[in-house]
Amino acid sequence: MFGRSRRRARYLRDGIEGIAMELRTTVNAHVEILREFGASVGKDVSIHGPIHIVNADGDFRNLVIGDRVHLGTEVLIDLAGRVTIEDDATLSMRCSLITHIDVGQGPLKAQRPREQGPVRIGAGAYLGLGATVLHGVTIGEAATIGAHALVDRDVPAGATRLAPRARSGGEAAQP
Repeated sequence: MFGRSRRRARYLRDGIEGIAMELRTTVNAHVEILREFGASVGKDVSIHGPIHIVNADGDFRNLVIGDRVHLGTEVLIDLAGRVTIEDDATLSMRCSLITHIDVGQGPLKAQRPREQGPVRIGAGAYLGLGATVLHGVTIGEAATIGAHALVDRDVPAGATRLAPRARSGGEAAQP
């Protein structure tokens, strides 16, 4: 109970950004905090913090996490748009789910207007270490995304997508 009261006070003082900071420092209350501030979180979810949530608009209602999901340490979730992680999905450490791009007020604004779209990780999908999923992308059920892959388009159910490998001796990487 003490933790909940302290978090409410922090929310009143610092807003949802303060609660996002709590998610970076708590050892084992990630699921409780996410639920307390509007996320839908299923049963038997495993979160190895810290977890980084950015661009939440007052609460975490844009986040839906299914049952038996595993989030590794230092996962980053951008909640400018909706993020859905379906049952039995695994996001390895340092994965990033990005729901928007915004170059800001600089000279690129006219050439690159803000884009935003939901991210969905299908049931049973696996994202390897450091994988990044960009705005508007759906990862299909039981798809596998390799370590450090940048996913900028939908991945069909059961498919595998890998990042290009570095080659020794100056050889060009094969797609």
